[in-house]
Amino acid sequence: MRTLITSFMMLSLIACNNKTQIKEKPETYTTQIEKDNTLSEDSIQYVLEEQQELHQEKTKSTKVERLISTKDDEHKLQELVIDKQFYKAEDVYILDYKYPYLNENMDENNAVFNDFLTENYLNIEATENEILEDKVLFCDSLAIGRCMDKRIIDYKIYTVKQQLISVLLYKENYYSGMKHSTYMFECLNYDLENHGFLYYDDFFIDDSESELLSTINTVISDGINSGDLYYECWELSKEDFKVYKNNFVITEDVIKFYFDDCIICPSYTGTYAIEVPINDVIHLIKKYNNKPLIG
Repeated sequence: MRTLITSFMMLSLIACNNKTQIKEKPETYTTQIEKDNTLSEDSIQYVLEEQQELHQEKTKSTKVERLISTKDDEHKLQELVIDKQFYKAEDVYILDYKYPYLNENMDENNAVFNDFLTENYLNIEATENEILEDKVLFCDSLAIGRCMDKRIIDYKIYTVKQQLISVLLYKENYYSGMKHSTYMFECLNYDLENHGFLYYDDFFIDDSESELLSTINTVISDGINSGDLYYECWELSKEDFKVYKNNFVITEDVIKFYFDDCIICPSYTGTYAIEVPINDVIHLIKKYNNKPLIG
């Protein structure tokens, strides 16, 4: 887990610096400044940067709000899914986790899901050690008490045909010294009848990656061309698709692919999820046990 988060921090900085090409600032940034001929060049640059920062804060808030306010199927799964929470506050970090737990009284085999989640995402001791080690690397030893980190986990859950549940785990990380929090995503698709996790190759036919990547990039391109919400975003690369192709949840109508910050958009604009209508890719979905799980 430490390797994943540390690598993400480095990759996020590199990806944003390399991929983001700053477009011409909206006219509203400059109109008022152009009317004031008394401002120095340095003052103009400072004002422009302040205006751009405010704009970025606003678009990031919109992006995060869309994520948090997205409706899921929690109300349909009240008997099956139990909310679990873990909270711990120390001098230099806060851990605030909310995660799903499948009711083992309904089916003892639900322990397969619960054990997997605990082992892979709720290793508290490993997370604490990772944070403290990062403090030594990134914080002055005399100022360590002022370097507060936060790790926040929450989730959305969906159900399809009463056999499949799709879980989105979204992880918000506040790193000391960084301007914005960062978001990471993990998606779990679980077969309730066969008690196993399902991945890209379980849902989609062989050699479907190229067409599905093209479909995702069409959605992204349409979003970029539609307005300012997607400004400075870019299409998904073939290499990144290989990394994130298992990161999807399924609803009745769409498949949502989720991407960490700086994979398709900077942290302050765009979207975390690309929605692909199931009907658009129905020909790429394989039949599972002679009946389609989706579609």
